[in-house]
Amino acid sequence: DGGQFRCWQSTLTQLQKELDENEMEGVVLLPVLPNTSFEEYLAASRLEPRILPFTAADFSLPEDKMIAKLKRDIGSGARGLKLHPVLQNVRLTDPRMYHAAEIFGEMNLPVVVHVGIGTYYSADKDFPWNPQYGAMEDFFTFVHELGDQPVIGAHCGAFAKEFIKGVKGMKNVYTDTSFSSAPLVREAVEILGEDQVLYGTDYPFTHEKYNIQVIDDALSDQPIVKEKVFYENIAKLLHL
Repeated sequence: DGGQFRCWQSTLTQLQKELDENEMEGVVLLPVLPNTSFEEYLAASRLEPRILPFTAADFSLPEDKMIAKLKRDIGSGARGLKLHPVLQNVRLTDPRMYHAAEIFGEMNLPVVVHVGIGTYYSADKDFPWNPQYGAMEDFFTFVHELGDQPVIGAHCGAFAKEFIKGVKGMKNVYTDTSFSSAPLVREAVEILGEDQVLYGTDYPFTHEKYNIQVIDDALSDQPIVKEKVFYENIAKLLHL
């Protein structure tokens, strides 16, 4: 309930305040239908140019209409695709997940996938969801099926030793630093490589300033690597 309250508080004004306070030049926003939409983030990006909007696959549509919608979103400015198998209640190995992701592979745009089995709703909430859909094993199956298109496994920087078991040698697979401590960030860079780790926050569940401090602490003696994690790696993926 506290996490959901934090989401409700996360207005455009509040996000702009955090961007200003932390001297951030850009932020990627990742919608998860039916909670947030590409249209919402696209509108916000027109008011705040530091926002880079991704889109989400609408699995309530017939597949042909879902694909057509994603193509229109790319034309409108979507910088990538967010897939959340738990909240969207669609297993990552479902063919629709692959078909949605492949559209972005054709455009050399990244796909961000939630990875992790976790609780999102309290017991009194009657929402359809399956925590097991966040299993890392499904992510491994997913990226090997997709081939060499860019895919980001969200939150896996905190589990680099487990993550590398399924993606070793795959230079097209990335992760982020959300929910990582400074030692875990250093470990992720060492295990996965400095080109495969991206600064991440999972905002609004966490505050930008603490996530920034984690990277500063972890990589204070490696300024070139720190610049890659903060900016250069994502800039390459988004063609900035």
